[in-house]
Amino acid sequence: MEIGSQGRRDRLAILIDADNIRSSFLPLIIREASALGTASIKRVYGDFGRPAMAIWQPLLHKYAFLPVHVAPAAKSKNATDLKLAIDAIDILHRGQVDGFCIAYSDSDFTSLASRIREDGLSVYGFGEKKAPKPYANSCNRFIYCDLLLVEGTKGDCKSNKPAKLPLKEILAAIDDTLGDDGWAHLGTVGSVLNKRIPNFDPRKHDFKNLKALIKSISCLEHRETSRTSFHVRRK
Repeated sequence: MEIGSQGRRDRLAILIDADNIRSSFLPLIIREASALGTASIKRVYGDFGRPAMAIWQPLLHKYAFLPVHVAPAAKSKNATDLKLAIDAIDILHRGQVDGFCIAYSDSDFTSLASRIREDGLSVYGFGEKKAPKPYANSCNRFIYCDLLLVEGTKGDCKSNKPAKLPLKEILAAIDDTLGDDGWAHLGTVGSVLNKRIPNFDPRKHDFKNLKALIKSISCLEHRETSRTSFHVRRK
């Protein structure tokens, strides 16, 4: 997580090329971006006139993304790429953000990422393992969403209560807040969960607090040295 000198979290622009990125990646992008900063600009670009783009509509509403419709200019040109790049440079010059999250898996944005970083801003790439190395290396960090989807299906992790828990989100919050000692502080985990799931409340799942909820999950271990020092990690 990037924190400014006054304790302010970095403002991020999340720009997604829907012609190039799977819609199933969007929750992962939101999850990872929320650990990096605060999304102040959220846009998804594509030809929303195509029937195949209908799958994006409920996700755009759920995560409050602005859809940017780009009509195809010509068969030999990718109008979506061009529009996204123009908007990124416009946002850069306006000084509206501290960093960019760009979801795209091809090499076309290598120069764009490098240009943004020249101005001292961070660039976080999101895409698939197939993304060319030059593009991935041009970002401060490149997050492989397809690998995260696979990891999210692994392992047997259950609670000792039947209430349905957002286990994937809880585990992700723990993994994203691990300290140098390999443990995540409960308060930090709770803060991240509240940002990612605004209506999250352990009492909805029959737990009196987050500590009790964490203790019920079989794949987690915890340590408590005082009333205010409770840490957790995966076994």
